[in-house]
Amino acid sequence: MVQPPAPPPVPVAQSAPPKPPAPTPAPPTAQAPDPSAFLASQTISKVEALYKAGVADYRSGNLEGAKDKFDQAVEKLLDSNLDIEGDDRLSGEFDKLTEDIYGAEAAALERGDTLSPHNYVSPPLESFTGLTFPVDPKIKQQAQQEVKAVRSDLPLVSNDYVDGVLTYLQNHGRGYVALALKRMGLYQNVILETLRKEGLPQDLIYLAALESAFNPYALSKEGARGIWQFMAGTGMLYGLKKDRWVDEREDPAKSTLAAARHLKELYQMFGDWSLAMAAYDSGPLTVQAAVERTGYADYWALRRLHALPEETEDYVPIFMATLMIAKDPKAYGFDIQPDPPLACDQVLVSTPTDLRLAAQLIDRPVDDLTRLNPSLLRWTTPPNNPQFTLNLPPGTKELFQKRVAAIPEDKRIWWRAYKVEEGETLSSIAKKLHVSPSSLREVNGLDNEAALEQGRHLVVPLAPGKESSLARVREGGPRYAVKYRIRAGDTLEFIADRYDVTPYQIRRWNNLKTSQLTPGATLRIYVAGGRGSASGASRARARRKNQPAGKVTSHTKATARAGEGPAPKAAAPQLAQGR
Repeated sequence: MVQPPAPPPVPVAQSAPPKPPAPTPAPPTAQAPDPSAFLASQTISKVEALYKAGVADYRSGNLEGAKDKFDQAVEKLLDSNLDIEGDDRLSGEFDKLTEDIYGAEAAALERGDTLSPHNYVSPPLESFTGLTFPVDPKIKQQAQQEVKAVRSDLPLVSNDYVDGVLTYLQNHGRGYVALALKRMGLYQNVILETLRKEGLPQDLIYLAALESAFNPYALSKEGARGIWQFMAGTGMLYGLKKDRWVDEREDPAKSTLAAARHLKELYQMFGDWSLAMAAYDSGPLTVQAAVERTGYADYWALRRLHALPEETEDYVPIFMATLMIAKDPKAYGFDIQPDPPLACDQVLVSTPTDLRLAAQLIDRPVDDLTRLNPSLLRWTTPPNNPQFTLNLPPGTKELFQKRVAAIPEDKRIWWRAYKVEEGETLSSIAKKLHVSPSSLREVNGLDNEAALEQGRHLVVPLAPGKESSLARVREGGPRYAVKYRIRAGDTLEFIADRYDVTPYQIRRWNNLKTSQLTPGATLRIYVAGGRGSASGASRARARRKNQPAGKVTSHTKATARAGEGPAPKAAAPQLAQGR
């Protein structure tokens, strides 16, 4: 480094007496770090990391993984014991997070990739992964006797592979067997009738036990769905429709017909039911390649040579063991009462109709209708199918047709029905449902002084939402918080329907442990496109001011689009829950 030139020397005679050294300025006093600020920054960093991981899962199609990451992000923030409402950074982070998660939910619903109200479960086959099946000699002896005594329209086999699974199912696997035997009663009639019409062995019904335990909401890690576990591509080949309104892989009747035709083709291809079932699991090309590679067109030979995928090696033995137990449950220690058949009335619905309205018209819980229509992905019947068949509880078809006729076709996704309770008047009902008495009187053809009989059904002319189409899930813009004071008689379902959100969302936003509501209490609800209440709005408006529309970045303070002021501590968001 080049040094600066030294100053010229000063004559000694001219030097002044030395001055005392100037005092060295004291270094600035270091301020102690604010522990709460440090903790807030650390928490925000962790939340951001979880959120980004959730977005990565979402973009890759792993919606369950995304939901879990989003849940963890919100829980991390809410469980931090920090004052979220009193800290601008934390309240901004919470607002941004809830808004971004809402955007992901809306986008997923828009694409038709997710399902709101359904609770998916893993298929039984995944629980067998990686297991070994040692044989109990006593069970092997019993199985050899059962093979001779049990009548089946499929060739039964007793060998170490099957007998090992039998041993497992009578011990650690009892839960699977009990569930399958119980749920089989729901769909047994539909499945057996379809197999009969297609000319197939009746005992193929137990393939559905292995695939799903007869649960329409079985969902595999690979994305196979329904009782028969169809992948989307294979389902389409056999006529199963999948769009943003329905997924017919989850329709028990339609998916059974598709499975029957698929199995028929596989049997025609291989001429052997064990090979056909192996091909149902791993694909016909996989099985054909194993046959050509080994020269054996025999499943058990392929199993012995380990020529098939590991799951397929266990697939047929598990099926055989399930079949043998189902044929004589008590002989294997099971005494299960099957569920009664899931009977229904069917009605053609030519215009989009909300399931909640249909349930109100027939005085049934809406869960009854979702249970009977598992393929529906939305609250409304499909607007793109004027021939849609809606399943109703037995004995309700005529009542539904009579009452729905009183509601204009273009109002059937918005209007509702209400059953008059003892002592209610037109005014009290209008106030309770937040509609005008005159509109309620007009649509029901009532006189001014008309008395209302208990049990009478009224049509409730709720105002249409602001969506430009029939799809309520399409709004993707800002959501603002409104405060709603609970009134006597209010239910979560009514309030959710009024603001076009789900009961689950209201519980999440308000940290409600149950569905019970307390009259007089206040709920915070995030609604699309509207303005929030005045309470707590000034700071939120300041944060929103002059911000561009669109997604708020992690560095933008204007994050109150999810609600004016931070949301109350709530349960973690779910991706499109409710359903």
